Amino acid sequence: MTEYVLEVGKKGFDRLAFLNNVFGDHSRNFLVRSGLGKGKSVLELGCGTGSMTTWLAEQVGSTGRVIAVDASEKQIDIARQAAVKNKIENIQFVCSTIESLDFPDSSIDLAYSRFLLMHLDDPKQALIKIKKHLKPKGVIACEEPHAASLVTTPRNEHIMRFNEYFIQLGKMRGLDFNIGDKLFSMLGTAGYSNLQACFVQPVISMAEAIDFVRMGASEILPAAVKSGLVNEKEAKQMLCDLQNSESGSDSYYTFPRQAQIFGYNQ
Repeated sequence: MTEYVLEVGKKGFDRLAFLNNVFGDHSRNFLVRSGLGKGKSVLELGCGTGSMTTWLAEQVGSTGRVIAVDASEKQIDIARQAAVKNKIENIQFVCSTIESLDFPDSSIDLAYSRFLLMHLDDPKQALIKIKKHLKPKGVIACEEPHAASLVTTPRNEHIMRFNEYFIQLGKMRGLDFNIGDKLFSMLGTAGYSNLQACFVQPVISMAEAIDFVRMGASEILPAAVKSGLVNEKEAKQMLCDLQNSESGSDSYYTFPRQAQIFGYNQ
């Protein structure tokens, strides 16, 4: 697995919480459409700090179970603390990459991931790997972005430039942050059938967006400097420019469109 571009654990918690506030309802509606319900066994891949984990466990109830997987022990620790706080006991936490997953084949009703495949150097192989863990007619449900479809109104050059650096940094590491537009064909190639897909593209105020983008920039720019994409002076100036960006009441930020696709293991 390629080194993760963003921060994990407490350092990345606020950004992930922000993203879940924006996309959470869309994700929950998507999972209900995908067949999530009582008694299901769910494999959550890339559970992060548990933004969706406890909700998933509540949906499957005491007769169901959630196996929450993440490659970062720091993420797992935060997610586990949330489960304990909410007195939820039907979650099994596993620190592992997808490539190293080791549990019975044909044992999962629904496999779910959000913003995960974009961070994998071989997402196609990961989808094939997941398939063998699904029961016959089991469901895979994935959410992934097309980063280049970000829109700022009016155009904010500082945010758009940072987004371009983000995409370029991914390419330098062999990652595809525009994977959302390829996800439908990728799932089909991996052997999933009866695919159902849509896009969601939330809009927030520019004032909210600037805070969010600065969180991401503070995590990503050190990696960009290390990779030679920008120098330290340019990185500091970019953070300053983002902080000073105008955020009038008539300006807004349209997130990159996010593909929501589910299909069946048949």
